[in-house]
Amino acid sequence: MKIRRPRMDIENKILIPFVCISLATVICFCAILYFTEYRVKVAAERENASTLIGYIQADLELEDYRQDPKKLLAKYRNHYTGDSLFIYDEQGELLLGKPGVDAEDLEVLAQATDPQLGWEISYRLDNSALQERFIEEQKYMILAAVAMLVIIVQASVLIAHNISDPIRRLGEVCQSVSESPEQEELDMEEYLGKADEVGQLARAFARMMESIRTYTGELIRVKTLNESIVENLPFGVVAYDQEGKAFCVNASASAMLGRQEERDEQGRTLEMLLGQIMRREDVLPDPAHLTEPTGKSRDYEFGVWQLREPDGSRWGVLCTIDDVTYKKRMEERSSEEEKLAYTGKLAADVAHEIRNPLAGIRAGIQVVSRKLTQERDQKLCEGMVREVDRVNLLIENLLNLSRRRESQKTTVSLNALFDELQLLYFKVAENKGIAFTAQVEGSLWLYADEGELRQVLINLINNAVKAMPDGGQLEIRAEKEPEGVCLTVTDTGVGMGPEKLEQVLHGAGTGGLGLSIVRRLLGENGGQLSMESGRGEGTRARIAFPGKGGEA
Repeated sequence: MKIRRPRMDIENKILIPFVCISLATVICFCAILYFTEYRVKVAAERENASTLIGYIQADLELEDYRQDPKKLLAKYRNHYTGDSLFIYDEQGELLLGKPGVDAEDLEVLAQATDPQLGWEISYRLDNSALQERFIEEQKYMILAAVAMLVIIVQASVLIAHNISDPIRRLGEVCQSVSESPEQEELDMEEYLGKADEVGQLARAFARMMESIRTYTGELIRVKTLNESIVENLPFGVVAYDQEGKAFCVNASASAMLGRQEERDEQGRTLEMLLGQIMRREDVLPDPAHLTEPTGKSRDYEFGVWQLREPDGSRWGVLCTIDDVTYKKRMEERSSEEEKLAYTGKLAADVAHEIRNPLAGIRAGIQVVSRKLTQERDQKLCEGMVREVDRVNLLIENLLNLSRRRESQKTTVSLNALFDELQLLYFKVAENKGIAFTAQVEGSLWLYADEGELRQVLINLINNAVKAMPDGGQLEIRAEKEPEGVCLTVTDTGVGMGPEKLEQVLHGAGTGGLGLSIVRRLLGENGGQLSMESGRGEGTRARIAFPGKGGEA
């Protein structure tokens, strides 16, 4: 467990150590004086004890006192005023000494025994009494030490105040500046003129504050300029902190994020898309296409940049939102116009060269078919004639890419159309090692231009055959769905990656003229094309005709 140290101001930090050192010095001085004087006292008592016992022994050598020892006892009772001398007879009876005192508790300083009388003479010291007398004698010294402590404390308080007060005042100025950086006047005049270290600190602080004001003013000007630039950018800017909270949103971004009615195909708003980009930390986010309930749509592009500290650590993310609706519409229109112009020129160049040979081929097939007797061969020739007609129609469609014409919509039997396609591609698929199947769920019809519908399926089948140079499986299927009729063309070919698939779906890749015609013809007949594909997993093209067909 971490122990928190008590916080002290600078005055106490100066005062407390100073007082403690002074107090320790006085106490040590008093202790040394006490023990030194006490030892001197004890030594003097010990010397007195030896001298006194020596006198008694000398008196015992005199004949007069030896004949009458009581005279000796009377002499010392009258002349010795202390209470440290004790004389005992042979039986241990106290002959001389302070009665009622337990001599065993006293310290023996000197001791002697008279062999003739059998007396035991001892000089015993009462330490507690000696200490009391010593303290009584040194009371003035103790009072002087206490007075010295009081003086030291008072002097310490004064010194600590004189040192800490300027520093405290400077601290108050710093606190005031931190709370109100814009204030101009600082209450430091009385310290600026001093020649000591406090004056130097005050002058340095004043110069620092002047530099800070200049630097702060420059920062405010730069900040105001940057905020004005960001606020008036033609695209949206949103900055997020480390926790994912937006702390900067310019006017353009606020307007874009405020369009809550705009949603993409998955029902997500622009704000929800930004949140997903932040969570996934996409470096190159996908563009978004959002539509209002009224049908009006907008296209957005995003940019993501990491905000980093000078040491390289990340502290936030900057996202940009660009409304590219107008730009994309112009690009699509320009691209479409270029395609139509190129297609029209190409069609005009090749139409004449192709139609004449095709007319001869068609006439030849018709002549041959009259000489055939088997029904299967005759149907095959009829299919060949239709293929020639389809090529002619393809040439016509190339020309129609640059000029619109109204489709001839009728009720088309999908069962008959699929049987025709299966007969047409049976031999082609067999020669290429492809297992070709055409299935219709029940008996279905579709309201569309039969020739354009056939052309759409043939283009998709041809693309599928090209994607399986080593053979595989190819299936075309027609199913009834709650919204209408759905046609699918599925192959097990080489497939496409996500990027190429996206390009093909939007007409920006190498899907060829076939897919361009498919998209154009489906648009004429109310069809919706979607594709699923993966590298090495084949491709599945799905055509939905909502409300355009049903069961026969």
